[in-house]
Amino acid sequence: MLRIPLKSNVFIVGAWMFATVTYHARGADAARPEPWNIESLVAQALAHNAELKFYMAEVAAAKGQRTQAGLWKNPEVSGEYGSRRISDTDGALQGDGFTRSVALTQTFEFPGKGSLRKAIANKDIAIAELGLKQFQLALTTRTQMLAYRYQAASINAATAELINERSHALIELLKKRPVAGVPQLLELRVIEGSQIELQQAAKEFIQEREETRLELNALIGLPSSHPLVIRPTLIPPPHPLDRNQLIVAGLQHNLQLKGRIAELEKAVQQVSAAKLEAAPDFSVGPFFSQDKAGDLEENFGGILSMTLPLWNWNQGNIATAKAHRDQADSLLLEARRKVESEIARRCRAYELSRKQLDQIPDDLIDKLRNASDLADRQYRTGAVNVQLFLEVQREFLNAQKIRNAAIVDTWGHWLDLALLTGSAPVAPVISQAKAEITHQP
Repeated sequence: MLRIPLKSNVFIVGAWMFATVTYHARGADAARPEPWNIESLVAQALAHNAELKFYMAEVAAAKGQRTQAGLWKNPEVSGEYGSRRISDTDGALQGDGFTRSVALTQTFEFPGKGSLRKAIANKDIAIAELGLKQFQLALTTRTQMLAYRYQAASINAATAELINERSHALIELLKKRPVAGVPQLLELRVIEGSQIELQQAAKEFIQEREETRLELNALIGLPSSHPLVIRPTLIPPPHPLDRNQLIVAGLQHNLQLKGRIAELEKAVQQVSAAKLEAAPDFSVGPFFSQDKAGDLEENFGGILSMTLPLWNWNQGNIATAKAHRDQADSLLLEARRKVESEIARRCRAYELSRKQLDQIPDDLIDKLRNASDLADRQYRTGAVNVQLFLEVQREFLNAQKIRNAAIVDTWGHWLDLALLTGSAPVAPVISQAKAEITHQP
């Protein structure tokens, strides 16, 4: 029988315990989701969003059409072969043989046609690239907006669950105490009834958080079951806005407006191309022929052919191109007016949201949180009644919910203005964060 010394046993047991603790610690770290910040979420969306690949393919397709527009037409080869008979004036056969010819021609477009076609193809590339940039900016703002909504719903859900747990613990405490009359019994029932409202609020916040998480995961290309932890905490946009500067920036840099301008320029070029389409193209090349009927004749020369624009001057296509140009002009004018009015409207909404936030300072939420804890302790000792206890809890939750909604609204207007002005939205300043969200769904 093999005997192991006692010191060796102690060493083996200690090593086994260390390995077990290390394994479970690593497993817990692996199960904990990696925290995201706003910038990393945006980078993930821009790298893995499925719809973004569609707009990239649109740019690639437009570049392919531009390549095609610059290519020459292929040369054409034509040939003839037939029998040849020579007769005199009396109809007597003098000789028979064959006739054959071959020709090689290259078509050259009327000067200006190719340049206009390539210019129109270049405009298509510019329009496709503007569409890609517009979607990238929209994807960025949408990702940020969902992140802020997720943070707000997580904070509200955590607050509602905290108050719900506090009320549940208080109910359990009151049930253990002997009922000393009707007032104590009624207080117990009031707290039990208030817990229903808290559970309903917590359910709504959790549902909003989960729906936002699902949409955000789909947007950034992650599985629907993937948990999210977003930090830092929810804070309002850090900078004020200047309405006049934003309107000027919108008229100069709005991507949809740039797209309308490019479409108008393309429509103008299409009118010129339609007018030039009636001009004839030329086909030029050499030919060689042989005629044999007794004697052999060989001919060398050149071919020049072109169409004669006698009846078709492309009038219908010219009228259509002019109509499209007028449509593009009208859409550009309407887009400018819409951009200006939308920026003014969003600026006003942003100012109202900022004003509401100024009326609910962040330290007020901290004071209400402390008052909620104080009311819980004081009610347990009998210093405050049940009405005051419930009112403090309710006001803490309502103020938290209203302030978070105002922050989300402010960010919504901020990001809409970023989209309207064609500029990248400003991410929140990390140093301004006072806490972190570490709630795991």
